[in-house]
Amino acid sequence: MRFLPAILLAAVSAFSLPPTKVFKINEPDASIIPAMRSELNRSMDSLRLRGQSGPYFLSYLYWDIQGYRVEASQGSIEKAASDRLHATDVDLRVGSYEHDQSLYEGGIVFGPRLRAPLPDDNDTLLLRQTLWAQTDARYKVAVEQLAQKKSFLSSHHGMDALPDWSRQKVLQQQDVDSIVPPDTAAWISLCRNLSDVLRDNPWLAESRVAYQYYYVTLYYVDSEGSSHIQTLQENALLAAVLCQAKDGTPLWDYLRLAARDTLPGGGKTGATSFKSLKDSLEGLMERLDRLRISPPVKFYRGPVLFAGTAAGEVMQHALIHPQMRLRQPLSENSEQPFLLSLQGRKYFPDNFTVRDTPGLRRLGDKLLFGGYRFDHQGQPAEDVTLIDKGRIADFYRGKLPVESGVTRDNGHWRFGGGFPGVVQVQTTGGVPEQTLMDSLQARAKDEGSPFGLRVSKFFDDDAYKLLRHPLAQSIPFGGYASARGSFSLPAPVTLDAVDAKTGEQTPMRGLSFNSLDSKSLRDIVATGDSARLFEPEASFSLICPSLLFSLLDLGGSPQAQPRLPLLP
Repeated sequence: MRFLPAILLAAVSAFSLPPTKVFKINEPDASIIPAMRSELNRSMDSLRLRGQSGPYFLSYLYWDIQGYRVEASQGSIEKAASDRLHATDVDLRVGSYEHDQSLYEGGIVFGPRLRAPLPDDNDTLLLRQTLWAQTDARYKVAVEQLAQKKSFLSSHHGMDALPDWSRQKVLQQQDVDSIVPPDTAAWISLCRNLSDVLRDNPWLAESRVAYQYYYVTLYYVDSEGSSHIQTLQENALLAAVLCQAKDGTPLWDYLRLAARDTLPGGGKTGATSFKSLKDSLEGLMERLDRLRISPPVKFYRGPVLFAGTAAGEVMQHALIHPQMRLRQPLSENSEQPFLLSLQGRKYFPDNFTVRDTPGLRRLGDKLLFGGYRFDHQGQPAEDVTLIDKGRIADFYRGKLPVESGVTRDNGHWRFGGGFPGVVQVQTTGGVPEQTLMDSLQARAKDEGSPFGLRVSKFFDDDAYKLLRHPLAQSIPFGGYASARGSFSLPAPVTLDAVDAKTGEQTPMRGLSFNSLDSKSLRDIVATGDSARLFEPEASFSLICPSLLFSLLDLGGSPQAQPRLPLLP
């Protein structure tokens, strides 16, 4: 879950407890909210510096994460452990709703840096002590930041047109997932057996299989009177394999399955799951074996078909990521975000409509990660039309205004910014996958290229973190957005050349996308008639059909390749 606080992510990945097969999940604790509320009221009533006003807004978001993780390699269990982790987010604001200390990066403040303890068992006295220490530290820094921001604005008129915060609905609510504890013994057995399958490939530099389970409980209170308890459950099975091509290039591939409720892995479904997963891993091995003896491709210009989860990845980076930061901090060089400047203008072809529907909890029999009732500020989750007939229609909004004169909230403020729920990409005139492949061939032939390119899978951060071999450090992550209005894509993991004459598909390596100009989205010439679910890092859901671009450029990696091992 990449959107957890960074310090929490580091701790979550470092399970170091003794191996265990027993894992008990604790339900949300009703005593936490009153303890947080009591400490918040005390700070709002009494927290003052002489000659300074107190905070006008204060909120606490408390994370309680219970996890279990299994890792296996070479047919042996390396790790099977549970852990429980906690973190707090304190949002303290001084000044007023119109002007506070936030959204300013020009000053330098040397405030206190506290390493506050957090309870392992939701001890409310220790929690209150932690909140007190963090609130006190944040207040002292905020007062100084506000003074510096006022000084900056006094000589930069017109840069503070938008309010810094807004009042919204005051609600007390709860949205709790039913706890479905994992069959830990079954997952240990499955990971061991799957890793044993990968051991039969001696040319692999590393192979690892992992299962991870999280039950995350969020407790929220704020000074306006809102409070909520919210939970999210995650099951994920990951496998990552790494090898080295004959020219030294590191190659890798992965398998990732994730579900909010349950994954088939034990009990009556265990044997069936093992066979299907074994077949999938053997398919990865066959592909890598072909790639490691094939030459790299150094350059490609021509049509590109994004199929499978790759189409959703394109939409994520082209449209969803820019939505997450629509308000830039004030500085000498700050400017309006690119996406906001295009409101009402064309961004996609006319047949595209993109809606976010967080109230959609299931797709078929699958419980969606992106379904939720209210955001992390406690505001009701609303449907949002992001793209209407190709034009930018609306944005993700929270209590932070992003447009002049618009202070309404649509309940899409999560993980510290505007954040998606269940994104549905709908197009008219979609065609079957085979028709897309035929069109890819025809366009490649028309361009004079011997093949078209089909991308079906991109870099996955969770799977990559399984790899510990030094060779993994040389794997490219992807390109970087280089200019205003551009976006980047991760490094492709699965791409195939589709012969322009025969349609035969051949695995390829060596290519990655450079920074893409958003104008290239106008070059989507065809879409599929069926959509694929994409849920990156178990954070939200994106339902998108395949996308065919008429012309894109890919280049090879400029970096030197690692040396081959002296002893095979």
